[in-house]
Amino acid sequence: MSGPEEKTAKAAKNAKCPDSTAGKQEQQQTAATRLLKQTTGSIPRSDAEYLLMHLLAVKRHELYTGTPVSPAQSRRFSRMVATARTGKPVQYIVRSAPFLDLDLYVDQRVLIPRPETEELVIRALGRLGSVPNRPALVVDYGTGSGCIAIALARRLADARLIAVDASKSALAVALRNVQACHLGRRVRLVHARNLDVPTLRRLRGRVDLLISNPPYVPSARIAILNRRVREHEPRLSLDGGPKGTSIVGMLLEQGPRLLRPGGLLAVEIDSSHGRFVRRLAPTAEVEKDLAGRVRYVFLRRNT
Repeated sequence: MSGPEEKTAKAAKNAKCPDSTAGKQEQQQTAATRLLKQTTGSIPRSDAEYLLMHLLAVKRHELYTGTPVSPAQSRRFSRMVATARTGKPVQYIVRSAPFLDLDLYVDQRVLIPRPETEELVIRALGRLGSVPNRPALVVDYGTGSGCIAIALARRLADARLIAVDASKSALAVALRNVQACHLGRRVRLVHARNLDVPTLRRLRGRVDLLISNPPYVPSARIAILNRRVREHEPRLSLDGGPKGTSIVGMLLEQGPRLLRPGGLLAVEIDSSHGRFVRRLAPTAEVEKDLAGRVRYVFLRRNT
């Protein structure tokens, strides 16, 4: 049986003493986390992480695994945080927003893409799986940053897409993203305030998918939206009229005319629009989002 002296000797032999390399790594590990800690109580931690990720061009976990931060980067981060404290969304500060597997350019000319709209795309794609010959023609109404059109173009290799918006400023942003994704030959941008314009009338009976995240917030509710939304995001992309149904109603009434038999209309709606949709389009499917709120309507043209 070994004695206590022998055990102590073995323990000393197996122990690893920290060296200077480990010390430097610890200093690097605390560089990013120290900056994040300084923002506590100033802006949400997730916003601070988002800003620092883009500033350092790293993924979130790398903020905590030794990513170095230069003095110049530290100063710039402080300026970005100061801007975020004014209420400006972090996506507009870094001029980038994620959407599914994309990172898209955004600024205050366009709405910041939301997870609910990612879900709209995913659900629409799921329904297209039952469409013969895969979609050949897709219209994205109210394209904004181009997020929906670009995401669909990347997943529907043979489809042509028409991205429509009432704002020429928004179309300029969409064009930037379309070109960055090398989709200029497949995604056409169209300026239109409704579906009853010559360019779109010519598509009647030919569209496989008409998809839209339109303005759907009731006008009176704009004033009580989160400050970051109501003060910084474009009202044109939010305000859906007195009941929020102005564009939604137009899409439900005019949209089916564009669809070919078997074509699909997919629209993101406000949680208060369930009854309106069922009254206007009794055969439409109304679905809830992942939070349990009414959010989507799907309408198939049968004849």
